[in-house]
Amino acid sequence: MRLLLMLTLFYFPSVIAQNMNKEIAGQILIENNSEFYTFKAAVISKVPLDINLKYEFSFFRTDTISNENIKSSKEDYFLLKGYDKKILTSLTVSHTVEDKIILLLMIYDKDDRPLGSDRIVLEKGGKTKINLRKPQIRNSQDEALEQDGVFTQGILTKSTLTKNGRDFAKEFFTVCYNKQLKSPKNIAIKEVPGLRRNTLITVEVEGTLVWQFFAQPRKEFIKQMVDISFRRVIQHLQRLEKQKNQIITY
Repeated sequence: MRLLLMLTLFYFPSVIAQNMNKEIAGQILIENNSEFYTFKAAVISKVPLDINLKYEFSFFRTDTISNENIKSSKEDYFLLKGYDKKILTSLTVSHTVEDKIILLLMIYDKDDRPLGSDRIVLEKGGKTKINLRKPQIRNSQDEALEQDGVFTQGILTKSTLTKNGRDFAKEFFTVCYNKQLKSPKNIAIKEVPGLRRNTLITVEVEGTLVWQFFAQPRKEFIKQMVDISFRRVIQHLQRLEKQKNQIITY
């Protein structure tokens, strides 16, 4: 039984690796402090659709004395929005633990077909020296980019007049940064005087208008406009990519 378990653990991920993490990616993020490692199971969407998924985060520990394998796992269903990132669960491993540990994250669709995975092996348990991976998922709105940002070849710029415009640009930059927007085109946020005391905010992709609205100070309104603007940008980039493919095809 032990041999079967180990064969399944090592062979299964290698077989499916060729088709994994293309549209939905699993990733185990690592944090370290003086007493323990923290491992966070995360998932990343590379597609615009909202998808119902299931994760399983497994913990395999080989006792150094009895050589027995102990497995524990946590699994649950969740909704992942298009181009979103999410921390699913986490666990800690003390630096005093010397047993071999294997962490395995699997992401499945509603029919239990594997879509994404990640795997970490700690040969010496918590005493293993790890080259920490830089976390790619950020949840804090305080980590917004205060300056213009660069995403692949495209440049994200802003030209604002009021606090409302600056708040929108900051929130929009944060969403693009957190979701790691990859845009080959320039994206510009502009604010110009509108009717009476209102200002008009526009979002453009390479000079093409994709969304515009009159600024308001309410936080809920700003977040709503950011969400709509981001989706309009994604839709426009997808249309450009589709047109490019059609041109190449014909």
